[in-house]
Amino acid sequence: MIRTKSKGLLMLVCVCLLLGVLAVQAWASDLEREQTEVGKMFHKLGRGVTNVLTGWIEIPRNIAETWKKTDPFTGFIAGGIEGIAWGWARTCTGFYDIFTFPFALPAGYEPLMEPEYILPEIWGEPLPHYAES
Repeated sequence: MIRTKSKGLLMLVCVCLLLGVLAVQAWASDLEREQTEVGKMFHKLGRGVTNVLTGWIEIPRNIAETWKKTDPFTGFIAGGIEGIAWGWARTCTGFYDIFTFPFALPAGYEPLMEPEYILPEIWGEPLPHYAES
């Protein structure tokens, strides 16, 4: 019985190490992959899924921004209305990105909204492309 548990643990450790090695290799080739048409296509798909799932964050974000500029009551009402509108727009553009990800619409797979994601400081900017000399 102890041997069965040891074999299972050993197998789990080996699988984790293999997944770690594969993840490092995938990360290392991100710079090259991001510049290809297929890379841009799947970036658009990922952007769409992210915006569909996080579009609702526009509501509290806009409430907070309006609250800082005005008073709490106005911030809650005006920011809430503005957040619902921006959240709806972000979610719709996310669905647009999901359904049109195979096509270069708009040109070069560019985002329909700026910033590309709801919280660019969390999602991060794309890595710059470094060409080998």
